[in-house]
Amino acid sequence: MTMGHVGRLLATVAFAATVIFGPAHGAAADTISNGVTYAVVSDVRAGVSPQGPGEWTVNYEKVAGGDPAITGPINRILDDEANGQVWLYAASASKSSPWTFRSQGRLLFRPMTISALFTGRYHATELPNMPVDAVATRVFDSRSGVQIVWDNLFVDGQAGLVRLSELTKKILPAAYPTPPLGGWAEYGTGWAPLKRNFRFWLPSADGIELHFPDGQFGRGVHTITVPWPAVADLVAPAFLPLTQ
Repeated sequence: MTMGHVGRLLATVAFAATVIFGPAHGAAADTISNGVTYAVVSDVRAGVSPQGPGEWTVNYEKVAGGDPAITGPINRILDDEANGQVWLYAASASKSSPWTFRSQGRLLFRPMTISALFTGRYHATELPNMPVDAVATRVFDSRSGVQIVWDNLFVDGQAGLVRLSELTKKILPAAYPTPPLGGWAEYGTGWAPLKRNFRFWLPSADGIELHFPDGQFGRGVHTITVPWPAVADLVAPAFLPLTQ
């Protein structure tokens, strides 16, 4: 697909650039993936900082049922994500100002994927520019339990990042007509084709849902959807069913 084709495609699917906030995300009652019905179980990470007046709570969902060889690795990575969120904020949090970190992880089931969307908020009551919204995602192949990342979703991971970068540069300003303080040009490095810029994503029926954390494009979390037809030529054969 040439970029000219992509441009024409974007003109016809601009409505697909959706903005999604918070954990509400489709039919949560549907827990079927790859023909298996799963149960959703709750877990929590909570504690008080030993280095200052802070405390945290991460409530999140894990999968039960099915093949333990698949669900076991998924749940271990979900545990790692919950723990990692805690220590990311606890390590950098204020040592003198009271602070809280609250996060919620929701599971999302599609025909061949199980995904997790974590949304949260860090708030230090006596510091400026608060609160800070948090977002994180994990995506798994429900046929194997393998985590899906750009290097296996795309035939060429870097080519996929380049395409996502080009499309984000077009879709993001259309999805958010009011630019961030300083204008979009101020944040051009945020859509450079680097893994760290596109580390949070989810597969949806419409395309690749990209979540950009607070600060990447000004204040607040920004979310867009890159339509599957705009990247399908780069998707690895094993994951082409995602695009249909």
